[in-house]
Amino acid sequence: MQRPFISMTFLELEDVFRKASRTKDHEYLKLLDHELSFRNRNQKTPDLRKRVAAALAKAPARQIELFDQRTPSSSAHGADVRASAVHTKPRTRKKPKFTPTEEQTAALGAFLQGMSLKINAFAGSGKTSTLQLLANATGLRGQYLAFSKSIVADAGEKFPNTVDCSTSHSLAFRAAPAGYKQDIGKLTNRCTAKQLVEVLDIKRRRFGDRYAVTPDSQGYLYLETIRRYAQSADDEIGPQHVPTLGALRAAPEDVLQGVTAFALDGARQVWGRMLSERDPLPLGHDGYLKLWGLSRPIIAADYIMLDEAQDTNPVVLDILQRQRGQLIYVGDRYQQIYEWRGAVNAMESIEADASTYLTTSFRFGNAIASLATKMLVKLGETQPVRGNSGIASKIGATANPVAVLARTNATTISAVIEALDAGRRPHLVGDKSELMDMLRGVQALKENEPSTCPAFFGFRSWIEVVEFARSDEGAHLVMFVNLVEKRGEKQLMWALNRTVDEEKADLVISTVHKSKGREWKSVRLMDDFLRSSPTDKKSSGPDPAEMRLLYVALTRAKESLEVPSTIMDFIDRGIAPQRERVEVSRASSTQRPAQPHQIEPPRSLSPAASTHPAPPRSSPVAAEIVAGKPRRKGIMGWLFGR
Repeated sequence: MQRPFISMTFLELEDVFRKASRTKDHEYLKLLDHELSFRNRNQKTPDLRKRVAAALAKAPARQIELFDQRTPSSSAHGADVRASAVHTKPRTRKKPKFTPTEEQTAALGAFLQGMSLKINAFAGSGKTSTLQLLANATGLRGQYLAFSKSIVADAGEKFPNTVDCSTSHSLAFRAAPAGYKQDIGKLTNRCTAKQLVEVLDIKRRRFGDRYAVTPDSQGYLYLETIRRYAQSADDEIGPQHVPTLGALRAAPEDVLQGVTAFALDGARQVWGRMLSERDPLPLGHDGYLKLWGLSRPIIAADYIMLDEAQDTNPVVLDILQRQRGQLIYVGDRYQQIYEWRGAVNAMESIEADASTYLTTSFRFGNAIASLATKMLVKLGETQPVRGNSGIASKIGATANPVAVLARTNATTISAVIEALDAGRRPHLVGDKSELMDMLRGVQALKENEPSTCPAFFGFRSWIEVVEFARSDEGAHLVMFVNLVEKRGEKQLMWALNRTVDEEKADLVISTVHKSKGREWKSVRLMDDFLRSSPTDKKSSGPDPAEMRLLYVALTRAKESLEVPSTIMDFIDRGIAPQRERVEVSRASSTQRPAQPHQIEPPRSLSPAASTHPAPPRSSPVAAEIVAGKPRRKGIMGWLFGR
């Protein structure tokens, strides 16, 4: 029999008993009795076991064993075996510091009925305050779950002490077997591709006649397969977890089959070593979360609130579907932007006994709300977004925005260059190492050496990447290829190195994915939305995933939002932006001169430009200055001859 209560303290076990005896839950009582048989050192255990036995005698046995078989995903959280929560009055009722809206009151009413609930919350519509309202209205014990530590920390300050606020990883870490915690690094360290190369002695190899793969790339293939498995609800590693990387997107079937078999063999070997408490290969955060899921855990709470439910790891959703407590899913189905990473939109896939809406945004005014509504109509929504009448928001040109948002990493580099040219101090949200790795990968490929960068998996040269970007399979690389062909990887790296920390910046630059959960007073969008992905084959329109990403971008601003004319044409008149194409000719891509490898300052600088770092020596502006014809230009001119 499984031990889903193994990580709980004795006090938590007593809470489980009170809940199970109140609802006459035979399965919970049976599992609790089994767990107590291992707790002989506690003097209170015999008394609790007697009470459990008495409760078992009164509780009718059910015909279904919840923990030995999967709950069908189509059921409403396994409602056939879950009783409704019976809410009690809180010992100390805290009145909310705000007047609840009609929509928040409706959500409260549905919650107090004790059945499963979905709260469809549009951008900025007060999710946290609504959940706080619900938690303060009951005396039952609650569990709040979110993926982000910062969201959990903020929620922890607002919820009553009857609610435990945690990330799913935090719960999983607490439940990890003691053997893994003898060396915390076993759980928290990250296994890297380079580590696998050394441990497994991986050598360079080819798949088929043309797909050359470095040892680091093979190690990454193993780890990415394990990551996808760890975030899934599957019990075993299978072909569905093997990613299709780089050039493999257009590879023939026999090559794909060979890569899949190779990846599965390596990933299973690595996962087996990760599971060993004595092996130095770390499990990492995804690993111990998967272990928790495989243990079929029980969360000791009467009700569970899942925030950001539109981007839920399948392993977490599977755990929740096994719970007997009341489930409250909170999120915005139109803000699902991580499906490419394997996330599941619980707001779409799960049926609930009740469903309510939060449509009034407290973040922005009517102008931005109207634009967001038009975007949601295109996604099939009938409920309008309502703005905050106390905020005067506008759509139009913004002289000095606080933030600039882009769809792609490549376009964020362009935004960085524009900011430097304007004399601003830009901060690029997130780790720059991914972009730097791609640019170093370009350098390797231009020397006809395979790159260790996952985006260039299987490519032998930069020319192959350029040609691949012309196809539907390579559409995601178009903007990056065009940027490199126009600017050169050395110059792009030079610009990236001149971004600053956020506290020193006067401009924040981010992809929309990394802006999730954030907001700024004024925002400008770059003109790269809806351009890089093929159209949706069913509707012949833009990919719904791309439209959801645009909706998230449109709803980050509070007062001022600048939107490119191409996007406004799409929202107002349905005219989709033209798809980005590779701009460099085939001839020029093969004859392009090598990029300069030295960066030196020009011999003299104009006074206006002297505060900026030096441009590459080959810059046309530097040549003009040396020739005695100084021109007043900013960073953009120095770098790219404008």
